[in-house]
Amino acid sequence: MQNISDKKFLKLLGNRIRELRLNSSFTQEELGFLVGNSGKQISRIERGENNVSTCMIFAISKALKIPLREIFDFEV
Repeated sequence: MQNISDKKFLKLLGNRIRELRLNSSFTQEELGFLVGNSGKQISRIERGENNVSTCMIFAISKALKIPLREIFDFEV
């Protein structure tokens, strides 16, 4: 694995969350509601602007009804 910055990792993670959310046909507002957050917060996560917590990642996986490991299924 190559050495990447935290910022780059958060951007890749955010892109993956966006992809999975769109595949599940949720808006940012809908996903935010399901995980107890706002659509604006989901937008920040998807843009890689926030260091998303492990609990939030777990909540997103439950809301999207996908295995947790699927969120991390991307190349770095």
